[in-house]
This record gives sequence, structure tokens and C-alpha cells, in this order.
Amino acid sequence: MALAVIERAESHLFVDASDETRAAIRHAPSGMVCVLPRDGAFDLEVFPETAGNPGAYCSTASDGVAATFVAVRFGAGTTLDRAFADALAASVGQASPQHWSGEPSVADKSSPDGLPHFRIARFEATVNEAPHYLRVAMSEANGWYLQQIVSAPLDKAGEAEAQAGEAWRAALREFIPPAPPLVTPTR
Repeated sequence: MALAVIERAESHLFVDASDETRAAIRHAPSGMVCVLPRDGAFDLEVFPETAGNPGAYCSTASDGVAATFVAVRFGAGTTLDRAFADALAASVGQASPQHWSGEPSVADKSSPDGLPHFRIARFEATVNEAPHYLRVAMSEANGWYLQQIVSAPLDKAGEAEAQAGEAWRAALREFIPPAPPLVTPTR
């Protein structure tokens, strides 16, 4: 399934990252992994060459919950805090957001277990005249920024937050591959 999506994307920047448990696609330059859903919509795209910064995104939508992962390489001097502030402004700036009063996911409450620093914000906002939950998360590694944006009807916020927390941890573990083992020379 992943190979068919890569072929339709017509980009050499994506490679098959599937394993026995899931169909997945890796954006080779950034390391972002996009897991194809078992059901629902899926979209995958590379930023156009005219974009100010190189990158790609993938998004899924099912039962009113939309999730997008974005990988982008910003110019020199960009910091995680600055990129995150810009992402928040772009994601929730026009939605008159309020702080979401729910509990962070169990995954987000757990220790970072070797993962890079990241930022997460959760909001309630009116989208298409209906109350919604919005989550924006971001991390940086090797000059690439990984962003997660999740939107769900407010009555599905708890479930969406739990799934988003797990997906974020999984995405970070794959975005930042473990260091290769040290090879000790033999004599």
C-alpha cells in the first residue's frame, strides 16, 4: 500500500517505511514517518520548489478527527521557540482559542525517554461554528522541525488527545533515529 502512495506522490523524497505491523512512508530528507491509516483519508505532499523552506506533510482524517504531521527545514537562526510560536499563530490564530481544560495524554505525562525537547499546546476553539479541540506539538532535530497538528470535535477531545500523544511519541522516536552502536576495533 505504501509503495502505491509513493508512486502517486511522484517524489523521490519518500521511501517505504512499512513493517509487519503497519504501512508507512518516510520523508527521507527529514526522517518524518507517516503511518497510513487502516481507514479514513490520507494525503501526502512535498512542499513546492517555490516554497521558502523545504518540507513535506502527511495528514489523515477519520470520524471528524484530523491529524497532520509536517516536516520543514527553516533557515539559519530559527529556534524551536520561534518556530513553535509561528506554528501556533498559523494554526489557531484566527480561531479565538482558549486553553483546553482537559488532561494531557498519558504518553505526554511520561518521562521523555531520550526524546528531543518539544513543545505542545492544546486549545478549545470554534471551527466552522462548532467547538473543537486543537493540539499543536513541535520538535527539532538536525535542522528539521517536526510538527503535529490535531483537530477534533470537542466531545472527542479526550480520545483525540490520547491518540495524538501516542502518535507524537512514536513519530519522535522515528524522527530521531537512535545513534548507531559504537564499533570497537578488534586487534
